[in-house]
Amino acid sequence: MDELKWTGERLVTSVENKYFMYEHLHRYALANEISKDKFVLDIACGEGYGSYLISKSATYVYGVDIDDNSVQHAKNKYEKANGNLCFKTGSTSNIPLENSTIDIVVSFETIEHHDQHEEMLKEIKRVLKPGGVLMISSPNKFFYNQIAPNNPFHVKELHFNEFRDLLEKYFGNCKYYQQCVVAGSLITPLENKANGFEVFEGDYAAINNSLTAERYFNNPYYNLAVCSDAMLPSEMNASFFNAVKAILNVQDELLEKGRQQILKSRSYKLGNWFVRKFSFLKMNKKA
Repeated sequence: MDELKWTGERLVTSVENKYFMYEHLHRYALANEISKDKFVLDIACGEGYGSYLISKSATYVYGVDIDDNSVQHAKNKYEKANGNLCFKTGSTSNIPLENSTIDIVVSFETIEHHDQHEEMLKEIKRVLKPGGVLMISSPNKFFYNQIAPNNPFHVKELHFNEFRDLLEKYFGNCKYYQQCVVAGSLITPLENKANGFEVFEGDYAAINNSLTAERYFNNPYYNLAVCSDAMLPSEMNASFFNAVKAILNVQDELLEKGRQQILKSRSYKLGNWFVRKFSFLKMNKKA
């Protein structure tokens, strides 16, 4: 089966972009958690892998994308695998679904690719059942511009306050989150899953409740929100995405970089991020 071509923006499963993979798979992991036994719309589904992952737990999933080639690819690759999955061509301002038919709308890294934001939110509200939920993410313009100030694929990026004001215009209840990429390992109690996290960073002199941005890591480049007119849980569970296969793919590379830094430096920086006792090691050569 022919894979979609890598454009430099849309994630395709034939290309391993290690950090890019973490971000996207983590979002779909969260979407999957709230999609069990639900009717779900994945708007701007792209290659289709996310819709496919959600369909493993959802009652039915519609993947909608504006690009005909992507839709046809997704049909060929994923529709036969799960009978509860359907891909359609459509746009965020013209969703090819009936009114009030969807429990969960998933929209990851979509809204920045056009400037019809009001039309998009109106269409999402149209297809959602009363009390339905929108899970949406978008780059945080303030931070994202520091790493990609002239992304040719983005039409209108949003600062957090713009993102918040738009969503609260259409939904009575919204919970907000920020997403950043970290390098780490996870330790959880045997008795139950971690239901929260604390952030620590430091060295042998001091430990603080913070994370310091370093190149790509630890900066909240993405906003994420869960929105509904119904009441949302008082606190949604925090989450760390392990991405075991992806981590294994970069493990040797990270270890080798660490070895080289150890050889060149007399001291390193030890940073810890705990998810009920979760830590990771960052090694920085000091001048």
